[in-house]
Amino acid sequence: MRTEKVPVLVVGAGPVGLSAGMFLAHWGARPLVIDKRDAASALAAVPRANTSLRTLELLRAVGLQPEVEQCGWEGGPPMCSVFKDSGLGRTLYRVGPPPRYAQLLDTCSPVPPRRHLTHDQVQRLALGELRRRGGEARFGVRLVDLVPEADQVRAQVVDARTGEEWEITARYVIGADGANSAVRARLGIPLSDREVIARLNTAFFRADLGPVVEEWGTHLCFVRNDAVYAALISKNGRDQWSSHLLAYPGKPEGLAELTEATTVALLRAAIGDPAIPIELHAVNAWEAAVAMASSFREGRVFLAGDAAHVQSSAGGLGMNTGIQDGHNLAWKIAAVLRGQFAPALLDTYEPERRAAAEASLALSRKMHRGYQSLDGDPNDLYEKVAVDYLRGMMFYGYPAPDSTGAAAPEHHLLNDPVRPGHRFPHRWVNTAETGRDSHEPDRVSTLDLIGSDWTLFAGSDIPRWRATAAALGTTMDMDLRVHELGTVDGAVLVRPDGFVAWCGTSHAALRAALRASGCTGRADAPPVGITVSSR
Repeated sequence: MRTEKVPVLVVGAGPVGLSAGMFLAHWGARPLVIDKRDAASALAAVPRANTSLRTLELLRAVGLQPEVEQCGWEGGPPMCSVFKDSGLGRTLYRVGPPPRYAQLLDTCSPVPPRRHLTHDQVQRLALGELRRRGGEARFGVRLVDLVPEADQVRAQVVDARTGEEWEITARYVIGADGANSAVRARLGIPLSDREVIARLNTAFFRADLGPVVEEWGTHLCFVRNDAVYAALISKNGRDQWSSHLLAYPGKPEGLAELTEATTVALLRAAIGDPAIPIELHAVNAWEAAVAMASSFREGRVFLAGDAAHVQSSAGGLGMNTGIQDGHNLAWKIAAVLRGQFAPALLDTYEPERRAAAEASLALSRKMHRGYQSLDGDPNDLYEKVAVDYLRGMMFYGYPAPDSTGAAAPEHHLLNDPVRPGHRFPHRWVNTAETGRDSHEPDRVSTLDLIGSDWTLFAGSDIPRWRATAAALGTTMDMDLRVHELGTVDGAVLVRPDGFVAWCGTSHAALRAALRASGCTGRADAPPVGITVSSR
């Protein structure tokens, strides 16, 4: 049996796996992504999940904003929907977050709030960027066995077409192979406290409904009438749709497959036109469940996305939380592979992403139960879950090693301050204030200043902070960008994933924080964690 060596093996070429591979390649690690499906099955799937603002920020951070603008489409603002007696019928309620939250969602990101990509568009973008940056993806390659060892992981795989078996040895493995993860099964990691919230059917279809998305003001419409309770979800702003068939007369309590004729009849009842031509692509019976793996890691093997945490589609954050798993993990693995950080840096992956997944799953539970028991104005439900949406989508916090990881109070979310353990907030700043080239646009987002590099923002004393950063760059083998930002008190150190690692005023404290992070590459260095403000 032949042996192939790669730095990182990613199992699963869905949006989570391909994004993780792309992020790894972006930070200099050249992974191999494998998937047991053939390329047509893996990449030509019907559009399912939609991106969130935070996911589009990550694509922007790795230079894909032009591609997002080219292939993205205009839908509704985050957390907005319309309730009707049919898609083409009477409007019952227009629903959105309370004004204080809507304003924050409008201004919290440089990404236009109505911009959307579907999961298949994310896959194609990530695959192209992965290959452009020297990574590789192979389809029709199935994982047979997985053996974690002290200094590597041995994976036995088989080519589904030829039957050839061989071994891949990798420094690290990421299991991004879905809710029925073969990687998780091989590691013997169970899903804890799996809870089935509902059993339903989802249909994927093409139908020309005219300019309904524009008329609705959103891409999400809930329909309730005597024939069906369903969600109609636009997937391109025009004619591509999915529909969750939540309830209908005679619906059994257990999983029930629907015939094509029954599905089309229910869709026409939801749309409100019995003659509308419908091209049905697929209809699935599935359990809407929430669950968390008891561990996200076994040695050099990590779980991401549905392999680590499963959730209902309610809230729309499942795929996005998984993509953000890969983003968090990729820069850390790349830094360890370069020898820039100690392997203990990887110990921060699970506590950080578990906190984010808990916020995402909390939203999913509340929204799905709310839709099931809805009676009256749905704005009441959105008022109750708005804070959960904000936390789950973007404003979750990573716990410091010595903290409880308690959720931030509401006023912190609305003000979006600079806080250790949280995403550095987006602010538009004048280019001249940052010292950037005068030929660049008149204003730039703070997130664009960070990009995907270690960044230091300082409010004053810029020459000294630059000198400190230059010295640290030399002694610790890292490129630490420095930007002047008048709204910062002292200085703020931001990690490559855009999260604040340290706030303070002391140059010595900054040096100590980076040394404590393991940046010297010492094997006995503690993990980076999140450093609290040191003055």
